[in-house]
Amino acid sequence: MYSFSDTRYSLGSALYAHMKYFRNRIAQYEDETDYVDTYGALLTRCVRVAMKLQELGIGEDDIVSACTHNHRNSCVPFIASTFIGAIPATFDPGLSDIDTVSLLRLMQPKVIFISQEKLKDFETYMEKAQVKPAYTIVFGESRGQYMSFDEFLKPQIKERQFKIYETSNPKKTAVVMFSSGTTGLPKGICLNHYALLKQSGSFRDDCPEIINSDTVDSVLLLYPTLYWISAVGILIGAVLKGEAKVLCRSFNAKRFFEIVEKYKVTMSFVPPYYIHEVVVGRAENKDVDIRSLKVLATGSAHVSANQMADMMAAFPGSYVINGYGQTEVAGVISCLYDPEDLELQRKKPTTVGKIISHYQWKIVDLETEKPVTGPYKKGELRLKTDLHMNGYYKMDSSDAFDSEGYLRTGDVAFVDEDNCLYIDDRIKEMFKYRGWHVLPAIVEEVVMAHPAVKEAAVIGIPHPEDGEHAMTLVILKEGHENVSPEDIKKYADERLGDAQKLRAGVKIVDELIRTATGKVKRKAMKEMILSNGKVRAT
Repeated sequence: MYSFSDTRYSLGSALYAHMKYFRNRIAQYEDETDYVDTYGALLTRCVRVAMKLQELGIGEDDIVSACTHNHRNSCVPFIASTFIGAIPATFDPGLSDIDTVSLLRLMQPKVIFISQEKLKDFETYMEKAQVKPAYTIVFGESRGQYMSFDEFLKPQIKERQFKIYETSNPKKTAVVMFSSGTTGLPKGICLNHYALLKQSGSFRDDCPEIINSDTVDSVLLLYPTLYWISAVGILIGAVLKGEAKVLCRSFNAKRFFEIVEKYKVTMSFVPPYYIHEVVVGRAENKDVDIRSLKVLATGSAHVSANQMADMMAAFPGSYVINGYGQTEVAGVISCLYDPEDLELQRKKPTTVGKIISHYQWKIVDLETEKPVTGPYKKGELRLKTDLHMNGYYKMDSSDAFDSEGYLRTGDVAFVDEDNCLYIDDRIKEMFKYRGWHVLPAIVEEVVMAHPAVKEAAVIGIPHPEDGEHAMTLVILKEGHENVSPEDIKKYADERLGDAQKLRAGVKIVDELIRTATGKVKRKAMKEMILSNGKVRAT
């Protein structure tokens, strides 16, 4: 079996070996249909899809993409790709049109698996991106020019002789995940075999004993698709540990508690933007038995002290923990996973835990880039690890590391006297709405297309549950003084993705705050708005 300190295995071979070993265990519960999937059945489907892809000429380093909600087969293209050395790069159905087109243009997938409801949209996206995969496979019924996923599940004559892809270089890129750059262009983050296996496997081994007890069958409940590193990490970790996952199409607070009771869920991840719904839902579902829920984790965006207190009060029988991670290091960076430290989470609700031991780290002054020492000294968190990304797909990544080889996280952080980490702010101009990155430059481009807008600057306004809401400050063109903020908001919202919508509204201003070189100072404008609602040029 795979050892998490062993660097000989490819991701695909480790997944194959563990799925075979755990073939009689439950791998997935599909909540929508009550379907129960064993690792043996899942492995058979993955092998058949892998062999079919090989028949079509797909192999080492070819990009295989998918876009679908969570269901019993949503992970199959991902796993099957690793079996043949192809590189999975998964999209999320909730991505904006602009982001999807950009990612298609960047990745140029040879094969793409698409859910039936997203097919029409993807036809438009592919046309705009001028991308035409060699094969488009549809989950569900397909049109004449596309293949149906059902064709890939037909028995293969030599299934038992199927040979798994191996590599002599475990630091070779195995998966491409996505992140958005401050320039407005999406980036493909190249993660290698070793980093994905080490992060997904060893971290779970370090979790509290109560999670991994032999007397408890681990059942995991998560909602993200494989576009997110959290979902990829949980998938790999579950296979390596032989754990079951509950698959849900979308989040529903009432259904959350019913699922925990029905499947005896032991661990779940709730993003900050669902915390309020979950807390209220618990008050409305007091009679639902959730004693099986040992760990309730949150993270991926700022979590307030009040949110953590509410969660702890609503789930007194669970470990409620907040963590921090990045796709560039294939997952978790800090967390309070040691049972002896879990009380710290109650005393310090806004901490994201302690940095995991396999990282070297430093906090550097934002101006001098020299390390700061001592508690509560703020600066950019930088990390050195053998688990970092290989680089950005088809992009220069030299700026991602400093001269000493430390990864620049882009996050302003500090530690306290107990070495608990706090994420104070983001250096990057992007902000997050419900876990989705919002790029000001992209939103500004849409707002600037309005015929009355001369200039625009987008900022994120803090929201207690959603992270931040987009607001745009605009200067009107001469002769368009009769255009209202509501007119501009309506125009932009009709053209933006859900996460990008101007929920914090539009403010018409006379000037934008700029640097001496003319660059817009978004942070200064945000501070002005939050302090008095007005913007004055400086």
